Amino acid sequence: MKKIIAFTFAGLLLGATSSQAATLKVAADCTYPPFGYQDANGEIKGFDVDIALAIGKQIGSEVEIICQAWDGMIPGLLAGKYDLISASMSITAERLQSINFSVPYRSSAARFVGLKTSDAKPVTDAGEPNPEGVAGKTIGLQRSSTYAKYIAEKYPQATVSEYDKVDNMILDLQAGRVDLIFAGPIKLDNDFLSKQEGKDYGFVGPEIDDVSYFGPGIGIGIRKADEDLLKKVDGALTAMFKDGNFKVINDNYWSFSVLPTSAK
Repeated sequence: MKKIIAFTFAGLLLGATSSQAATLKVAADCTYPPFGYQDANGEIKGFDVDIALAIGKQIGSEVEIICQAWDGMIPGLLAGKYDLISASMSITAERLQSINFSVPYRSSAARFVGLKTSDAKPVTDAGEPNPEGVAGKTIGLQRSSTYAKYIAEKYPQATVSEYDKVDNMILDLQAGRVDLIFAGPIKLDNDFLSKQEGKDYGFVGPEIDDVSYFGPGIGIGIRKADEDLLKKVDGALTAMFKDGNFKVINDNYWSFSVLPTSAK
């Protein structure tokens, strides 16, 4: 499904190439609240969606939001299905081999969640991966994510269960089908731990901020050939950081800043 959200501005319009048409096509994960989701009326909303719309406003472009399954995000971009990805995608060395990214607009990290009574110890006191600490445990992960790659390489003997949606792995944690889940702490706190149904659960071990896996933060994905568009997106984000527009969007979702340290 897709939803067109239009702006009319007298500012600069993007050029004539497909990546710089008057309407920017932007892929979002519409199953990942609060970053991207469809409300009861079918409207596409969320933090990443708001960022994409604000970028369009800054550069004087209409924005078309396209719902895209996570594992097809980069292939869809490379195939020309859309021009940008705004879907909480971490900037990593592996992804940079095939696409470019804007400057980071959100910090990136990961954390385990399980029952407060869990005896699992996936991370040592020194903050190092502890595969022995999850022996006999099943870990829930989002398919094709940096979190799945991290677990596969740092916990090679771990039993994992992969999901298309974070919400589904949370449900399986509650049902006892997995012992731990591993994802971004903002998402897990917002959608689960801060709610009544999450009262018996908590973070298991400290936050994992491994730049080699999770990168310097979350960025907008762009095809490598679209250098002019990259400059416009970077300029739009940098302006938003300075003029307070980013903070307005941020404060609609959280009481704390998610802006990476490098952008502050």
